[in-house]
Amino acid sequence: MTHTPPIDALYTAARELTTLYPRLAQLIHETGNPIDQESGKRQAITYSEPWNTPAGQLKHDIHTTIRRYETALTILLFGKATYRGTSDALTITAFTRLATLIDHATTKNTITTDVEDATHLLLSWPRRIRLMLDEPRPGEEPWTKAPGDLRCPHCERRLELQPGWQHHPENADVICRHCRDEEGGWLRWKPGTWLLVLQQAS
Repeated sequence: MTHTPPIDALYTAARELTTLYPRLAQLIHETGNPIDQESGKRQAITYSEPWNTPAGQLKHDIHTTIRRYETALTILLFGKATYRGTSDALTITAFTRLATLIDHATTKNTITTDVEDATHLLLSWPRRIRLMLDEPRPGEEPWTKAPGDLRCPHCERRLELQPGWQHHPENADVICRHCRDEEGGWLRWKPGTWLLVLQQAS
């Protein structure tokens, strides 16, 4: 397989997720049944999370995916798995369990595709939630595709704008993160390249 998972980083990600995941859930508005005014009795209130919202979709993806990989790695290591309920509390405890399973798999040198995929997801979820909360750390801000479907003339990949370009668009070069210049840096073009595209489109 490709590499040994960064175990310390996995446990750090699991700890971060125990606080980030509940905060992600707070971004999702609850919807409930109305009160039955005629009978004067309150109906049983049930809540459904709107999975079509970005926060709801991310929470749902984490909620289901972590169970799938916890089960897969448990069977890989121990031959059987225990059914886990679907509560958020069990999802939160699953973060540390998954990190522990990956640790055991690494110790036993059992690095399968499932182990690698679970590693990637566990490490990426804190960053994705921080972006959803608008609290990215330095280096976690997303890049933006250049407008007008601008592409590198050498590799034909989409050109991009660096994070924070919105603050100074007049200085925002368009960059190819795949091709290098003579000094080893990313190939880039002046802001006029993409500003002109915007002007022509307006």
